[in-house]
Amino acid sequence: MIVFDRVTKRYRHSEPALDDVSFHVPPGEFVVVTGPSGAGKTTLLQLPYREIAPTRGRVIVAGLDVGRLPFRQIPHLRRRIGIVFQDFRLLPRRTVAENVSFVLRALAWPADRRRERTRRVLEWVGLGHRAGAWPAELSGGEQQRVAIARALAAEPRLLLADEPTGNLDAERSLEILGLLHEIHARGTTVLLATHDRELIERSGARVLALRAGRLVGPGVAA
Repeated sequence: MIVFDRVTKRYRHSEPALDDVSFHVPPGEFVVVTGPSGAGKTTLLQLPYREIAPTRGRVIVAGLDVGRLPFRQIPHLRRRIGIVFQDFRLLPRRTVAENVSFVLRALAWPADRRRERTRRVLEWVGLGHRAGAWPAELSGGEQQRVAIARALAAEPRLLLADEPTGNLDAERSLEILGLLHEIHARGTTVLLATHDRELIERSGARVLALRAGRLVGPGVAA
């Protein structure tokens, strides 16, 4: 599903954010990327959906060399990928259901199919009863569940989660981890970035540890 082949990402006038990083994630695997602040976790997760392009090396997602994709093909790539951020990024003037169905509307799904898919994913994340609520009326954990439902709405093969529990307490964090395990059990490839050691230990997943932009080895504590 994902291949990093000697990937380096350098921003202007700085040390490399990623330095000669290579790994692969087979379809259907759950992988955790960890490391201290500034290690390169967010940069790593931005590459597969072409938020940024590598300076050197190749990033392959589902057989596509994303660094070489023409700009017109990037939206097609992103339709295959669900993305969850630490800060939720919900639309404040849209209801829970509208936040989830927004991506389906952008993909031109028919209205009846959008309604059914939105209902199903909200029930899956335990928020079917909150479909008409506004984001400001939700707890942090509920907002993150909406963000996950939105990421899953278009049935992506790959889910990227960048510190999805960073703004949550320990109990809510474990709830989100449980939800990610459910998503994985249904066949979705999951790449989770976190520095939360308890979450890492409870994930049971393969660990890719980063330090100063370099991969220090699977399962090696950062």
